[in-house]
Amino acid sequence: MDNFTIFNMQTVAGLLTFYFAFKWFVFPKLAKLSVNDALVPMVLIHGLRYLGMAFMVDTQVYDEFPDDLAFTIGIWDYATAILAVITAFALRNKWTYAIPLAWVFNVFGFTDLILAFPQVFAIEFYKYDLGTLWWAFSTIGVVNMISHGYIFYRLFGHRTRNRPPVLVKT
Repeated sequence: MDNFTIFNMQTVAGLLTFYFAFKWFVFPKLAKLSVNDALVPMVLIHGLRYLGMAFMVDTQVYDEFPDDLAFTIGIWDYATAILAVITAFALRNKWTYAIPLAWVFNVFGFTDLILAFPQVFAIEFYKYDLGTLWWAFSTIGVVNMISHGYIFYRLFGHRTRNRPPVLVKT
């Protein structure tokens, strides 16, 4: 079996495992909370995105891994991690602009993922020595995608519930 197939099998297994774990155990508990309180743990998960900077460490990925891509992944992930911590703090303390900040964080962090994944697949990263970074894609990446999805779900729900009524003159 080739690395591409193995990687995708692992990622699908991780996606199913984490999706059901979140769906059955985490999301029902979060549904009972206010939007601010529910988003705090989902946002705070992304505080771990500082781990993306490992791509910038010489000994962590194979020598041919493009330096510009490693830098882009590392910096975007680190910026997402910092933004996540600030956003979680704002949500937890119910700052006035916490929800708009959650939108900024989620759009920024999700954009990071959807731009990075095609780039790393284009260079066929799975064919090379990634050491411990292999599991980061098939585990942490999956958790990040699920949490981004949940954050969007709650933010859109919050937006529609808090929209002022439309007055129509007849």
